[in-house]
Amino acid sequence: MGSQDEVMGLLSLPPEIRDQIYTIILHPSNNRTFQQDEYTDYDYRDALPIFRLNRQIYYEARDIFRTLNVFIRVETPWHEAEQHVNIVGHVPILMQGSRAARFKGHTLQVTIETPAAAEPEQITHQFIMLADDLPAFTKAWFYWDLSHPGLNRWLSLRLFLRDPHTPEWDEKHVRRDVQKRLLLPFGDAKGLKECTVIGDPKPQPKILAELRALQAVKPPPPEHCLSECIRLKAEGNELLQKGQVHAALEVYNQAWEAIHILIRGRQRHVHAEAFFARDLVDEPFRGKNGQLERMNLRLQLVANHCLAYLKLEDWEELKFWGMRTIQLMRQASGANDSPVPPEDEALLGFPSAAQVGKIYYRTAQALEHLGERSEARRLLRVAQVYLPNDQTVKKNLAALALKLG
Repeated sequence: MGSQDEVMGLLSLPPEIRDQIYTIILHPSNNRTFQQDEYTDYDYRDALPIFRLNRQIYYEARDIFRTLNVFIRVETPWHEAEQHVNIVGHVPILMQGSRAARFKGHTLQVTIETPAAAEPEQITHQFIMLADDLPAFTKAWFYWDLSHPGLNRWLSLRLFLRDPHTPEWDEKHVRRDVQKRLLLPFGDAKGLKECTVIGDPKPQPKILAELRALQAVKPPPPEHCLSECIRLKAEGNELLQKGQVHAALEVYNQAWEAIHILIRGRQRHVHAEAFFARDLVDEPFRGKNGQLERMNLRLQLVANHCLAYLKLEDWEELKFWGMRTIQLMRQASGANDSPVPPEDEALLGFPSAAQVGKIYYRTAQALEHLGERSEARRLLRVAQVYLPNDQTVKKNLAALALKLG
């Protein structure tokens, strides 16, 4: 707790300067903690002492806190929803269960219902999140619907705006910018059985119309997603050729996202398998299978990631990216259970076989630098099957054989 001189020093500043100080201390982004694989949480313990300095500072800081920290309570019939939102959507959950049910400081109540939810014995599950994380929440919902086509037509969504801080007897108010921030992200929830938006205060009609318009926009078809991925991959390749490796990796991540695969640190969230499981009708993919085309692009992007980490000499990341794909390939060939001849491990009929060969070759280089020479040699022997005319692979295999003796 600050001394009396420090308190008086703060109060001697102009109000607008004090507000800037409160904003820095209490803003959600400044109290967000970062964890592995881009997971985040919130920890306000260092900020809370500002409320104990004196009464005037308490009320001033409280107003700023309420402006910056807008809470949302979500009620859903699925107990898995919270885990899905947190793990797959990377949305920090502030409260859950009975604590969330008792919480009254939320500005938006989100209720998701299924036909069974109308039954009296139906148990609902509640959690609290910040408005800062709402776009990640609705995007996770968007991907969930793409992965389970037709899900949304069974769901009803009820959004209720509320003013948690104005006394019951006074007129309620939620600023226009806050209403847009809270309602428009639900444009990602498309094809719902029903979507009701009410509240006290009532939502502004223009914002409601904008929300309806967003919900009416259909997701781009698989052909568009694939084309966008190809464009971004080519853009990343250009950056890589210019030596801008980190910029290339950022663009490659955008290419992944274009085909609904999200890269978060070392996690890869693959969405919309069912969405791509169709025969494509638009050029240049007409007559091709969406899943196979996406698989081709996935292998090309992994090979490009491996090349980027090779240029950075980041052997651990190169090994991780390469071995994850190689393990999947080995599952298909049965090589995970026990070593098989290189000719049997290589799946030459697999889409983008040449790209798979590059993944094996580049991963072998990482393993060699990490001292795992026996496994590196095994990968090089498989790479040679995939890339029989690549002299670099042959030379590296011969050199590694000499080192192993």
